[in-house]
Amino acid sequence: MFFNMLAFELRYFARQPSFYVTSLIFFFMAFFISSSSKFPLGGANVHMNSPFSIMLLTVTFCTLAMFLVVNFVASSAIRNSESKMDELVFSKPVNPLAYQSGRFFGAYLVVLVVFLTVPLGVFLGSQFGLLVGWLDSELVGPNKFIYYAAPFLYLAIPSLLVLSAIFNSVAVYFKTMMAVYVTAVVIYITYQLASIYFDDLAFRNIVVYADPFGLGSLIDLTRYWTVSDKNTEVLTLSGDFLINRILWVAISLAMFFGLGKLGNRVVSKKQKKQFAVSTFVKNKQAALISSAKNYKSKGVNTQSQLVMRSLFELKQVILSAPFMILAGVSITMLLAPLFAPIGAYGTTDWPLTQNMVGIIQNSSALFMFIIIAYYSAELVWRERHSGMGDIVDSFPVHNSVFWVSKIIALITAVCGLYLVGMMFTIAVQLFKGQFNLELGQYLFRLGYLTLLPFIMMAILAFFLQIISPNKYIGMGLFILYYIAQMVMGAYGFEHHMYHFSQSSSVPYSDINGYGHFLQGAHWYTLYWGALSVFLAIVGFALWHRGPSQTLRTRLSLVRYNMSLKGQIAAVISLLVFVGAGYNIYYNTRVINEFVTSDDNEALQVRYEQEFSQYKDLPLPIITDVDLNIDIYPKKRALNAVAKIKFTNTANEPITRVLINEPSQSKSWDVKMAGGKIVERLTDFGMVWFEFEQPLMPNEVREGELLVSREHDGFVDRRSDTQLVHNGTFVNNGELLPNFGYQKYFQIADKYERRKHDLPELERAHKLEDSRYYTQNEFGPANGFINYKATVTTDESQFAITPGYLKSESVKDGRRTFVYEMDAPIINFYSVLSAELESKKVEHNGVNIEVYYHKDHAWNVDRMIESVQDSIDYYTQAFGPYQHKQLRIIEFPKYRSFAQSFANTVPYSESIGFITDLRDENKVDLPYYVTAHEVAHQWWGHQVSGANVEGSAVISETLSQYSALMVLRKRFGAEKLRKFLKYELDKYLMGRTGEAFEEMPLYKTQGQLYLHYNKGSVAMMALYDRLGEKRLNAALKAFLNEFKYQSTPYPTTLDLLSYLKRDATQAEQRFIDDQFKYITLYELEMKEVSVTDDVDSEGFYTVTLSVEATKQHADGQGEETEQPLDELFDIALFSDDPENLLAEDFVIYSQKHQIVSGTNTIELKVKEKPLFAGVDPYIKLVDKDSKNNLAKF
Repeated sequence: MFFNMLAFELRYFARQPSFYVTSLIFFFMAFFISSSSKFPLGGANVHMNSPFSIMLLTVTFCTLAMFLVVNFVASSAIRNSESKMDELVFSKPVNPLAYQSGRFFGAYLVVLVVFLTVPLGVFLGSQFGLLVGWLDSELVGPNKFIYYAAPFLYLAIPSLLVLSAIFNSVAVYFKTMMAVYVTAVVIYITYQLASIYFDDLAFRNIVVYADPFGLGSLIDLTRYWTVSDKNTEVLTLSGDFLINRILWVAISLAMFFGLGKLGNRVVSKKQKKQFAVSTFVKNKQAALISSAKNYKSKGVNTQSQLVMRSLFELKQVILSAPFMILAGVSITMLLAPLFAPIGAYGTTDWPLTQNMVGIIQNSSALFMFIIIAYYSAELVWRERHSGMGDIVDSFPVHNSVFWVSKIIALITAVCGLYLVGMMFTIAVQLFKGQFNLELGQYLFRLGYLTLLPFIMMAILAFFLQIISPNKYIGMGLFILYYIAQMVMGAYGFEHHMYHFSQSSSVPYSDINGYGHFLQGAHWYTLYWGALSVFLAIVGFALWHRGPSQTLRTRLSLVRYNMSLKGQIAAVISLLVFVGAGYNIYYNTRVINEFVTSDDNEALQVRYEQEFSQYKDLPLPIITDVDLNIDIYPKKRALNAVAKIKFTNTANEPITRVLINEPSQSKSWDVKMAGGKIVERLTDFGMVWFEFEQPLMPNEVREGELLVSREHDGFVDRRSDTQLVHNGTFVNNGELLPNFGYQKYFQIADKYERRKHDLPELERAHKLEDSRYYTQNEFGPANGFINYKATVTTDESQFAITPGYLKSESVKDGRRTFVYEMDAPIINFYSVLSAELESKKVEHNGVNIEVYYHKDHAWNVDRMIESVQDSIDYYTQAFGPYQHKQLRIIEFPKYRSFAQSFANTVPYSESIGFITDLRDENKVDLPYYVTAHEVAHQWWGHQVSGANVEGSAVISETLSQYSALMVLRKRFGAEKLRKFLKYELDKYLMGRTGEAFEEMPLYKTQGQLYLHYNKGSVAMMALYDRLGEKRLNAALKAFLNEFKYQSTPYPTTLDLLSYLKRDATQAEQRFIDDQFKYITLYELEMKEVSVTDDVDSEGFYTVTLSVEATKQHADGQGEETEQPLDELFDIALFSDDPENLLAEDFVIYSQKHQIVSGTNTIELKVKEKPLFAGVDPYIKLVDKDSKNNLAKF
């Protein structure tokens, strides 16, 4: 029976069109994804047909394949029930277990057969892409059968079995496809949101086992795979991945055999029918007895009918099982990000309303789309599908009642979901101690900016249902619209005038509120709102009533059904739509410029082709700046004049200079003695400036840089977030014209460069190229300058720029500040203007000031404490602080960083200021970030690296080290482990996505994961090996040698020479391992044991087995094993080192000599340990630091 039913299912589905349609869909999806470099599956440089890419695509398609399972397995499970054949089948002597198992596994095999088109599509797609030129030859590797077979065997087969068991159980239990559909949607959305909100180190151990598709364990297994690994390593069943697969196969089989009702025969419905007949007779007799008729009219008018009908339709929506399930899952998924750590280093933020609204928007968007897609179809077609259409249509009710009530019902249901979400977030705010609820922000951002576009979308969905012959085509059209919205931008339709119901972005900031962004949003809302009204009116006129009519017939009756008022309203809505569209077009394309991505890329190509030949032209170096800037926050305008002195530090005369326009400027000019502008290159926003009298070496001249920056109308995107109503923050590179060729404007993607016949990108000048030692990391035209500035702004705001405040005055509603530096600073400065609170303290002769938003005062004292501790430590370790003040200024969250200028640190409101520090187990983010930025006053401002490879090590890596030492001194070595664990993870993850090649740390080419994350680990390794005193002495000597030096600037070669100056040969090799090589360790605490009782001297005997290897890797991740003979920390703990709140849990910690292979260590300790670790404090780059610890 089993094999008969299995063969029957295979033959049955082989005759169904759905089998071939789904096979083609899956094939062509895999085909086109694999045939184009627009979908880099495994990251840069990873082959489209690599084992990793195929793994990733297989998992992705497994999540989509749940709809395959619904179509085949679930439909097979309830086919007999829907066709009323179940009683007949089970009246025969069939074995229910064999019968249902055969059907299940037959349908499951059909799913697997369809899924086989995925690896086939990858194989043919990658070859086709290579053949027609869609793929670069470097993106297609060798084809091996195992590359395709392993993911199918280990990922697809178990995952599809899990889905099949789930949907089979739901189908046989509820005996309705609706329950299956809802389950599929719930699983899909829950999985997608969970993958976002639980992507943190804190949840990794849970996700590895809890993911039914195996993606969590797959990511953990391949988390640190390099490009080389991704292109060659084949998936194997081992470790946590093997456990995950066994676990979920067991769960799926248990669900199938336990919940599939395999031993149940069908219960006869005769008794139910008898009860139904009896009830019918009783009701009929009651009707005969009570034959009184009430002919009295209730006097119901259209308005009352609309209210009653809307309530009826609303009940049909909100009381339906699918809606309640979707609403429940939506709220559940809303709660996850409310409690999950979503900040940097696993931190959490205070539950500010601006964040709460964002969480509601992000977690509910997909649910809203599904609800609108499904219930627009259900509401429009419910009466006809139930067979009640003609009866309902015969009622004396106006068409507008039917049409409008259904729209109102859906809109009310969606509004209710947002209201419930708002209540939950408010409850979380109150629970977490945030009592400033800002209800107005909830209502405006959720109602006007979020809900209104969904209402327009709902009207569109209703309209598509009205013009469709059935609800499935209507839903298909709506889904097609949704997909089109996502892909239109790739084909040049990027402007929001093409994207229904969408508008230009309206980011919210507590400091700046909605700012200027609402102007454009209002016009887009009017634009799409008018079109929505028109669609609603036309939809009403096309409402299907009475006998079935074709769309053509109903279109012929539109004017009749619309009435004169309706026609007038339709014309007005169209006129408003056209008028608003014209105004949007005028503002975004006439007054302001709109450039598509393709046009911008073409401009980048031209820029490099025409001007890269001038990238090494000598440039004037500015030595003095006297800045006069008038800021008008309400108008979002400024006028600036920078009087400059400049010189020529090159060995040849300067005759011409390429000068670039300032960001967002309306007009600008350059005046330099002895020269003039000779050519304006308007396409590129540049000019050629020629010196009639060449600027000779060491000659000094004067000039002016003039800028007017103001904004007319509004833009579609890339709005100016630097010059705002409250919280203006602009640096000199954005404010004033820049000299020379700008490398940042080049195309970075190497395959796009190859497509346009551009040479290989040079990310940084070679470390050994001494021609660039006279330039610093800030750019070829930047050096040390004498700086002073006069800044005016509105009377209610203060203005800050580097320097000491010489005077402050108020006149005619304008406030004027005069600043001047008493010593040269790097030509890197900023100007800020805002209305904020302030707190000021004095510490050892240094004035410390923090300017902050009135509702963001939580961590101000912690930042001040960090400044004090940092200045004290850096002064003692490296030398005196060069200024008499340090100011921290909060700026709007449009940019998420802190940046150190001379004695001035702009600091985004999205980091630090709003971090919730009540959990002592988490990293103190504001303390760390502040310490890092203060460190830049030494590393970056006192000494700056040459404009070659490795320059960021001097500014960023040394700042990271300095901050970590302050962090260690404040919180202890044990609590630094958590921070370094994140740093190590970020480095190892960063190298997996390297677009070109990983460089050794001392040659970093602007690779953040190197000079920030690896730099932290490497410097702490040096601290551990050399000791704090020796390492700081070497850094201090390096600083003193190159402090304020510009001829030449130092490089990492100079830094390494100081680090090695007093080091032994073994220490020098260790330094080279951290900086000159890509060195990776694999350390594992293999086995641990401890005696049950103490010996005669009162000691426990601990035996440890440590496995160790060391490798050197090349830029693509190819590893070569190296001999290992080094000192490593061995530690014993009385508690889990992950528990940062544990105190005095270190029983033993000493360095031991470890060699390649297995090392056995025996220790004697007074206290019985619970955990043992090798390199437990994450001081070295270990590819799997999880196995460094072992529990006894």
